[in-house]
Amino acid sequence: MVLILDNKFIATLVKMIKQDSTPALGCTEPIAVALAGAATRDYITDTIKSIEVLVSKNIFKNGKFVLIPNTNRWGLDLAAALGVLGGDRKYGLMVLKDIDDKIIEEAQKMIEANKIKLEYIGDVPEVFVNVVVTTNSEKIEVVLKDNHEHIEQIKVNGELVFEDRIEDEDKKVCNILNGLTFKEIRRISEIIPIEQLEFIKAGIQMNKKAAEEGLNWDRGAKIGYTLKRLEERGILSNNAPTQARILTAAAADIRMGGGNCPIMTSGGSGNQGIGVVLPIVVVAEEEGIEEDKLIRAIFFAHMINRYVKAYTGKLSAMCGCAIAAGIGASGGITWLLGGKDFQIEGACQNMLANLTGMICDGAKETCSFKLATSAEVAVISAYLAMENVIAKPNTGIIGNTIEDTIKNLGILSKEGLPYMDSAIIKILEDI
Repeated sequence: MVLILDNKFIATLVKMIKQDSTPALGCTEPIAVALAGAATRDYITDTIKSIEVLVSKNIFKNGKFVLIPNTNRWGLDLAAALGVLGGDRKYGLMVLKDIDDKIIEEAQKMIEANKIKLEYIGDVPEVFVNVVVTTNSEKIEVVLKDNHEHIEQIKVNGELVFEDRIEDEDKKVCNILNGLTFKEIRRISEIIPIEQLEFIKAGIQMNKKAAEEGLNWDRGAKIGYTLKRLEERGILSNNAPTQARILTAAAADIRMGGGNCPIMTSGGSGNQGIGVVLPIVVVAEEEGIEEDKLIRAIFFAHMINRYVKAYTGKLSAMCGCAIAAGIGASGGITWLLGGKDFQIEGACQNMLANLTGMICDGAKETCSFKLATSAEVAVISAYLAMENVIAKPNTGIIGNTIEDTIKNLGILSKEGLPYMDSAIIKILEDI
């Protein structure tokens, strides 16, 4: 416990969560491709002849069918072209915020002229993008790796002009997380000076705004919009689980449907940011919880989300909204309600006994369905745990402790499902 109370150690954890909780416009996989493309712009001095894009299987899967903001179109080739032609690297995951119709039209012409080549490759990190722009005068190569906004290197005509490697830091963070228990994560969340968590407040405001706008978003999947109308007609009840379902779906609808609506991420994922924040906000408002406690609950949930991903990886064949963000939300809600450690851990065990196995078949409009399910179950799992209704230990993948279960989840993700993504991609390629 001496280590956990060390200010430097806590500052490292806060920095890690803050880096993974940033504003993002659009699904983070095509946006990562656009960001890599935008990183070439400072070095382009002549007419572009071609753009080559190599991505990991997970980036390919998540970017194939999700709409790009303000375009009403999808495609990683389009994302790359938009980044190269008009993206601004300094905005990070908001890289496409200033894209206009002229740039969209120019990018589409490049695609129609077969100037963009897209492929996915194996044996690379889960988050990996390589963009090569060839002009009449130079060849510019950018590698984005390990997280969705980390440019690792830039080469111009084979000469390294920029490099920023983080492998050792990333491994160090994973080792730190792997060495913690849920009790320790809970304790850290309780003692951090509240002024260090201002970024959590910004995330609450941003994701609530997305949900509010999504309730009137009558395009795309329209899941949140329609669920709200079903509630108004009395078909759905008006309670915390249902409100979590509706608002989470609404925020996902506008985000995945190409709306110009930024959200705050969690663990580097926009949908997971929605799935972590909104269910906790709903319960806090329902129960009349004060703001400081809400902020700590959401930080705790961000920590749990990141903890799970230290075992499963940032992207996997299972839906991160269910097996990571949903777990975080349920743990955060239980703490918010005054739950003991065994109830907090029990709520997360309930989630994993229920939703483990929900596959990730790519980012798309219908992610709203999965987010809505995860949000509602997160709330219900927390309230069940508060009544001491908890999944029995050592049954199925549920271990004796929540830490054991998450280790089992890691085994399932990395050893049990190594071919799942390839099978999903094969299906997507035939569509």
